[in-house]
Amino acid sequence: MTHNKNGNMNKMPSSKEVAALAKVSQATVSRVFSGHTNITEKTRRRVLEAAEKLGYRPNAMARSLTLNRSNLIAIVAIDVVNPHYNVIINKVADRIQKIGREPLYFVSHEEKNLDEIISQVLQYRVDGIIVLSAAVSSQMAAECEKIQIPVVVFNKYTVNKNIMTVCSDNVRAGWMAANHLYDKGYRHFAFIGSHTFAGTSKDRLRGFKDALYEKGIDNCVTHMVPYTYEAGAEAARTLLKEHKDIDAIFCAGDILALGAIDVIKYEYGLMIPDDIAIIGFDNIEAASWPPYLLTTFEQQIDRMLDTTFDYLTKKLNGESVFEGVELFECALIERNSA
Repeated sequence: MTHNKNGNMNKMPSSKEVAALAKVSQATVSRVFSGHTNITEKTRRRVLEAAEKLGYRPNAMARSLTLNRSNLIAIVAIDVVNPHYNVIINKVADRIQKIGREPLYFVSHEEKNLDEIISQVLQYRVDGIIVLSAAVSSQMAAECEKIQIPVVVFNKYTVNKNIMTVCSDNVRAGWMAANHLYDKGYRHFAFIGSHTFAGTSKDRLRGFKDALYEKGIDNCVTHMVPYTYEAGAEAARTLLKEHKDIDAIFCAGDILALGAIDVIKYEYGLMIPDDIAIIGFDNIEAASWPPYLLTTFEQQIDRMLDTTFDYLTKKLNGESVFEGVELFECALIERNSA
């Protein structure tokens, strides 16, 4: 509905009225607002000017049904507790809007429920799906491919011919962490990971243990816990109680590392990095705060998003594009903790 000059409600103008004013067919109006290219610029301008004069706005839902698309891109996230992932979700949503579509959010607290979540997503006739830090089953990937819905798995290493994977090189980051600690003189290692992000944590652990094995060290104490500050703190208590010789800890996320640091410093009175070194992952804002000054890894999120949306845009436009796995190396941000 629109208002006239007297403040009364008027009926929303129709595409038929736009067609009459522009002296074109109603089908031509529909083609202009559906983005068809086989319209002359002169005709397109005339239709748009008529629409502007009348205050016409096309019905987005009706248009999506006609075109068999919704202009929605689904964001499927496994966790929104991690502040790093809140940042990523916001950036993904901004990028979706920049390509003229709207984000649709879905959250699952367990990766094992992902196929069920994606089945729900497909009911919304989305144009594409971005999955954050979780793997998509081969069966579900094939189903999405069959109905021509592009899927990007963001920051979870997975090999599937029907989807695009854009991921940090978590194995190499783990390898870099171990080498950094070893080169600093540390010899007794522990890893605190999270079963919230089990696959990513295991990749970082694999690289960490591979590097230690290359140095002749085959013992690395491992704790997999929920991704919370409290869980990181409790894991540190357990480590210090049961393994008094531990002098270096690699945490799969900064939140875990911050909890561990507070226990090490304030409950056990130990010095960081003199007594125990610690490395985190994600470079969240708190990592740079003076009580922590955490050495950590930073991911190339913006470059990863460039690749993600270049792929999606080309797929949505029907262009040929590389599909597979693209890995991005992480940068070690050195501070005082290691």
